[in-house]
Amino acid sequence: MKVYKIIFNLIFFSIVSQGQNLISFPDTISGSVINLSIRDSTKQFFSSYNTKTIAYNGRYLGPTIFLNKGQNITLNVTNNLVDTTTTHWHGMHVSPNNDGSPHTMIMAGATWSPSFNVLDNACTNWYHPHLHGKTMSQVLKGAAGLIIVRDSIERSLLLPRKYGIDDFPLVCQFQTFDTITKEIKIYDEFDNFSMVNGTIKPLLNVPAQVVRLRILNASSHRVLQFGFNDGRTFYQITTDEGLLDAPVPLTRLRLGSGERAEILVNFSGQLGQIFYINQYGNELPSGYPGGPAMMNSPLGPLDNIAFNFLQINVVAQTASPITTIPASLTTNQITSQNGAGTRSFLIQGSPNNSMTNFVINGVKYNENVINFTTKIDSSMIWQITNQSMMAHPWHIHGNHFYILTINGVAPPANMAGRKDVVIIPPQGGVVRLIMKYKDFADSTMPYMYHCHILSHEDKGMMGQFVVKNKSQTTVGLGNSTLIVETLKLYPNPASDEINIVLTDFSNLNSTSLNIYNVLGSLVYSVDKIVTGSTVINAAVFCKGVYTVELKSSSQFLTKKLIIE
Repeated sequence: MKVYKIIFNLIFFSIVSQGQNLISFPDTISGSVINLSIRDSTKQFFSSYNTKTIAYNGRYLGPTIFLNKGQNITLNVTNNLVDTTTTHWHGMHVSPNNDGSPHTMIMAGATWSPSFNVLDNACTNWYHPHLHGKTMSQVLKGAAGLIIVRDSIERSLLLPRKYGIDDFPLVCQFQTFDTITKEIKIYDEFDNFSMVNGTIKPLLNVPAQVVRLRILNASSHRVLQFGFNDGRTFYQITTDEGLLDAPVPLTRLRLGSGERAEILVNFSGQLGQIFYINQYGNELPSGYPGGPAMMNSPLGPLDNIAFNFLQINVVAQTASPITTIPASLTTNQITSQNGAGTRSFLIQGSPNNSMTNFVINGVKYNENVINFTTKIDSSMIWQITNQSMMAHPWHIHGNHFYILTINGVAPPANMAGRKDVVIIPPQGGVVRLIMKYKDFADSTMPYMYHCHILSHEDKGMMGQFVVKNKSQTTVGLGNSTLIVETLKLYPNPASDEINIVLTDFSNLNSTSLNIYNVLGSLVYSVDKIVTGSTVINAAVFCKGVYTVELKSSSQFLTKKLIIE
């Protein structure tokens, strides 16, 4: 009887699955040198239609980059578009020069080559363009990819980690396709299709055992409210940037734009059965994109409803299957609040009840304005108050944070890990979080903070800050040391001449000075530079943003220079 039941279920599979499309998984890439090419392409989302896309190394979405904590990595990003772009390593703990912010533009035909040591714990991050004003148009057309970081703690755990076999990357998106041309339309409000890994009506085959789902909300706008159609319990094991202390049992998972989570689901003993991960937009609170109408604004066809987001078919077990959920994972050390400073941010609609235009502390993003500064190794409590009618996913670059409270209450257990995106509730919602920048300082190149709803970000719902050095101190950076407060550039911005002043370098030999343009090309170099003042004629440079690099055999420093 059991054999007949399995045969019946397999036949039922073939019937029910008609019209569903088996998802594919992005190619993988690893090593000490990663080469990426962003370019225009096409993809057939619909039979007989070639839809215009933008992709890294392919047709839609980029390869999954595998990194190991502690390794040195160089990423060569070549821009084969006809337009300018950037590439931001979302979630990666890197210096502001390597972050890929709007300041690090890659011109058409140029290659940007950041190099850094991987400091991140095991997690699922992602990469995507971050050109101000054009982030949404490039990301929505497919320019994004995952970054999976491994470390020794994660490797010691009995977890699924066979990519595409029991460890599945799921890039989740809402898209608007023109009903006639099938081209992607750059809208937020009326998404008419949902996709996983670029597949419409997606189908995933999973083995009858414990599997790992790495979920990224890569939508421009909408909040994911995920759960299984049978109401089953699953277990969240990570937040954006690392493992939780222990798996957290859930029946619903909520992710704003840019957020990631890894979950474990046990399909043991369910061979031949079909399940669905559903989007429960009808369960979202008012003001959350994808939920009920806000301020009488029109609903999109996928808003405020429950529907099947991903069909899951349970197939045969793999060799050596994982069949249990671990009891514990790691120990998170939340940043101490002792001695921490506090900084406040206010989100408002502009005008007050606007649902499309927003400001932070009353202003829009200005690339020439540093909104505030902090010092390296100083703890900061950020208090973000949202007076607008819409929830906003708040993202901070370059470092993780921990959530202290949401509307005065400690975060739920599944949000108590290392984060870089948090949803700020609407209509007076307040989130308090704490962070400490302890590895990188740069008095001119900023880190960004912004709403990760891409249209909001493009319209200026963003700010920037710099992490300054502690005077006359050094900060360890692996095998090298950061030179602190020993290089001064003035005037900055400069137009006639640049004064370069070095101090406390009498004990260093073979110190070189290099100046690079925004393309990463070397435009000025001095093999040996001595303590004191050096004057350079600014007229030899074109107007723009440059990076000044001071480097010796054991130390380095970079600063941003503007020629106007």
